[in-house]
Amino acid sequence: MSYLYQTILMSHILAGALGLILFWVPVTARKGSLNHRRFGAHYRRIMLVTIASGTAMAFAWLFIPVMVKPQLAGQPELTTNLQRFALFLLHLAVQMYASVMMGQWALDTKLSRQSLRSISRVAPSVLLVLTSIMIGIVGILHQHVLMLVFAPLGLALSIGQLRFIFAQQVGPKAWLVEHLAGYIGSGIGAYTAFASFGGRTILSDIGAWQYAFWILPGVIGGIAISRLSRQYSTDNSAKVSTLKPL
Repeated sequence: MSYLYQTILMSHILAGALGLILFWVPVTARKGSLNHRRFGAHYRRIMLVTIASGTAMAFAWLFIPVMVKPQLAGQPELTTNLQRFALFLLHLAVQMYASVMMGQWALDTKLSRQSLRSISRVAPSVLLVLTSIMIGIVGILHQHVLMLVFAPLGLALSIGQLRFIFAQQVGPKAWLVEHLAGYIGSGIGAYTAFASFGGRTILSDIGAWQYAFWILPGVIGGIAISRLSRQYSTDNSAKVSTLKPL
């Protein structure tokens, strides 16, 4: 089990580090350019590897914490803290998956949203609603700062996705907002996971200030998504999409 866990951990670290770098290529490249499309696809694939390995680790922390971390034996408080943190990382995994896939699906279905209404494509957004509520409750009960910040952010992202999927009419650039918001949302999750888990050792010396680095990705990303939404809503306020629900 230890060997398997270490393999998953190393895969997660390598994929996550590569994803953090790749994120900026499609973000800074000209929209629609070869680099934007090519590296956007590379980023999406590497994020799926990161999400899968992170989910496996989080489930291990939840259900077999002492088996994968023997040093927790006889320390129930530390074990509980790890399991609580695993819930947060599971929420981030759901947010990253729902975001990166909606970012791609919105692009693929910009002429018709009908295919978005299948169970497989609605499920990630619905699951994100549920995990957001879950970490919100846990955050309130245990005064967990990250959970209190990311619960409303996850709800905002998921509700926006569901509105885009099921709205009778959307603006002509609504697909672009969802495309950009999806990839930005996945970046929020990736950088938050790095700051709160991978970068914990680096940031531990600054005490409570480390919370700022954990929260900043969500705050900055949330502002960026909000501004994009307002920008394209304003640009198209006089123009409504002719797409009808099928």
